[in-house]
Amino acid sequence: MYPAPRRGSRAGHQAGVGRPGRAEIRRERDRVDDAVNENDTRSPGLRSLLDRLRSRDISPAEAVGETARKVEALPKELNPFMCVDFDLALDRARQMTTPTASELPLYGLPMSMKDLEPTADLPTTFGAAFVDSRAPRADGSLAARLRAAGCVIFGKTSTPAFGHKDVTDNLITGATRNPWNPALTSGGSSGGAAVLVATGVSPVAHGTDAAGSVRMPAALCGVAGFKPSYGRLPRLPASDLWAARGHHGFLARSIEDLRICMDAVAGGDPRDPLAPSDPVWDTAPPREPRGQIALVDSLFGQEVDRGVAALLRRVGDMLSDAGIVVKSPDIRWSDPVAWANVWHTAHEHHHFGETYRRNPELFSPSHAAMIEAGRQVGASDLFMVQERRSTLHLQATEFIDAYDFVLTPTLPRTAWPFDDDHPTINAKTVEYGPGGRWADVLLANLTGWPAVSIPCGFVDGLPVGLQIIAPWRADGPCLDFAQNLEQILTPLTSTTLG
Repeated sequence: MYPAPRRGSRAGHQAGVGRPGRAEIRRERDRVDDAVNENDTRSPGLRSLLDRLRSRDISPAEAVGETARKVEALPKELNPFMCVDFDLALDRARQMTTPTASELPLYGLPMSMKDLEPTADLPTTFGAAFVDSRAPRADGSLAARLRAAGCVIFGKTSTPAFGHKDVTDNLITGATRNPWNPALTSGGSSGGAAVLVATGVSPVAHGTDAAGSVRMPAALCGVAGFKPSYGRLPRLPASDLWAARGHHGFLARSIEDLRICMDAVAGGDPRDPLAPSDPVWDTAPPREPRGQIALVDSLFGQEVDRGVAALLRRVGDMLSDAGIVVKSPDIRWSDPVAWANVWHTAHEHHHFGETYRRNPELFSPSHAAMIEAGRQVGASDLFMVQERRSTLHLQATEFIDAYDFVLTPTLPRTAWPFDDDHPTINAKTVEYGPGGRWADVLLANLTGWPAVSIPCGFVDGLPVGLQIIAPWRADGPCLDFAQNLEQILTPLTSTTLG
């Protein structure tokens, strides 16, 4: 297994590692560039790999071995895994010899799972030092579907404890860093998945998203990340089937690769009361085209970095030149982050409050702050959250009814230092409250709508993501439009990592 757990190290820091100086940052970046060049991030994508597997040009075991080689070549400071087990993965791959196996849609594909999805044959820690990973194991609903589709699961990618924040670090393995500059964060909470895709280790990786946790690291690492409509990828087991906020999703190097994964595993589950029963996941409900899109800096009046805002204007010009009608409505809804995360903090206190009281040293400061905030939540607060969420949903539904899609920056700034809890935008600090700080990605979680982040360019050499939000269950049109924008924005995104 790699890496060996380092229990007790401070969240946000690897053991014995402080904030790097400028010379060290340059050396780290050079090492990352060399490793990325070795992994060849410009190699063919998922469809090409699957075609080679089906044609027997490469065996599942050879695909796993190639993935292992790429993992071994990664600079250790990127730190994308909670655990890997290539011996187990090779054993599984060698068993895929029946004639029907090669007919599976993802036959032989090496796949990582974010460590918030239970797996039968690999430890599941949920990124938390207080979880006993030796407990009885079983696959979660998506891990089971991916195996049934032909995937070979080889490892669990890093996450903060229970995915509770927008950077990826934990007390078990330390911080996961950004491959564009290892002094910076990969974003969270699916940061490990984003690193694997960005460095070319995997064409696609699993993530989860309850407040932007697929889309944010995708944006900061320069890849695509899709959060489908709630229930398209049922999430079981779940302590509350009616919570309707946490989603499975995928990160990939292209929209085509995202669609291949969705085609293979999307669909309802009778155990999930909110999973749509549509026979085809990408068929949207009937809706007349509106013939225009909305492009806004922020739906909630959040501060946006000047460089990101300038890039967004350039994106708007390119879309207009391509014949897309672009509107920029002046909209400033009230920030939902504070009230939306009341439920989240109450959930953390309910499940982990007693463990925290007995063993506070096993909790990071940010997770502890959530639990303490949850201690103060009462019944009236929870009803308030549901009422405000309902109001926002109606408000957002009325707004998007005039447009085919709503576009925003995925995040209003580029990646910040991995050990900095107080990033700034235009010299103004963006404080992290218990549960989050980024409103525009949160909207799609509160509504359950599909949303995807695609690369749209660079500011000061760092990638920026463009978020595309579509109406409820318009997953197929969302990805179709994103694929169109991939082509339009190629002049802005052609820089490769390494």
